Amino acid sequence: MRDLIAKGFLKYIICLLGLAIFLSGGVVPSFADKCRNTNNDFVRSDDGDDDDDDDDDGSHHTGVNCLTSGCHTGGEHRFTIGGTIYSNINGTEARAGAQITVTGSNNQRTVLTSDQLGNFYSSQSIPAPYTITASYLGREVKMPSTAITGGCNDNSCHVVGYGAAGRVFITTIDQDLTGTITEASGNAGISYNGTIKAIFDAKCISCHKAGGTQSGVPLTTYDEVAIPRLVTAGSKDSLLLKKLDKQSSIGTMWPNLRSAREYNQIKDWIVLHHAQEDSTSGGVVSGATIQLTQGGQVKYSTTTSQAGAFVLKSVMAGAYNVRVSKKGYKTYTQPYQMNQLNVPPLDIAIKKK
Repeated sequence: MRDLIAKGFLKYIICLLGLAIFLSGGVVPSFADKCRNTNNDFVRSDDGDDDDDDDDDGSHHTGVNCLTSGCHTGGEHRFTIGGTIYSNINGTEARAGAQITVTGSNNQRTVLTSDQLGNFYSSQSIPAPYTITASYLGREVKMPSTAITGGCNDNSCHVVGYGAAGRVFITTIDQDLTGTITEASGNAGISYNGTIKAIFDAKCISCHKAGGTQSGVPLTTYDEVAIPRLVTAGSKDSLLLKKLDKQSSIGTMWPNLRSAREYNQIKDWIVLHHAQEDSTSGGVVSGATIQLTQGGQVKYSTTTSQAGAFVLKSVMAGAYNVRVSKKGYKTYTQPYQMNQLNVPPLDIAIKKK
């Protein structure tokens, strides 16, 4: 009888202790507590799985490869995809609210959202290799090659241009896109040495040379003909054209030229071909329109300068189509990926119609 009373009393004491622990908020450590960092720096991450409540308990280190750290490598808490996204290349500031789109080998897309620590993960079954893109406020960064594992914080994962090894980032500091538009060399045609020199040798240098009646304005070499006072590359208002134009009040050189065809060649050389000396590399094209489009909509647009150069300011990272157009030239198009850092100049050669 005494033994029964003793056992009953012991059970009563255990129940009271259990109730006291429950009311005081005490809990048994979960699997996630084993991965908690020393600063208690963790949050829950939503992997987008409405039917997977276990993942909502996840707390893991930022910047750690959670697929090999011993926390989420197997069992019911195994991650298939996991990583951290930052707002800078150094990985010192988390990017919360970024969308990470993972496309498996079966073309099924899974969209994850980074938490306030920049962490994202999923336990969904996604067959490798993966195509991964990250987007934030209209910017999109695409991994340049497919990934064979889902450990996005693996030290061998990311390449230069998208962060240091083991880091991926998406920034809101947008870069300028610069470049030059030139005429394709096979279509440049008119150059000083190829066409214009012969005209001046035949029609002009008898007067415009040393000892000639117009020796003060020599026209025997390219440097003499193309001086800024006579020729403004790309401009139909160049003084040389006015001197050669029979319709001009100062067209004093027309009686010697007396050829509309040759006048038009000289005009095209100055205006269209920017008074180029040789046509081997193609002349620059001024006044060309260059556009970046997405989904058929123009996102950025500008025109080239007299030197054929252009600047598109603060272009968001992402995939675009480039379109270059100018009257008299074939419209040029190409796909283009705008990077976040180290953006090289975009030099394009366009062909005449």
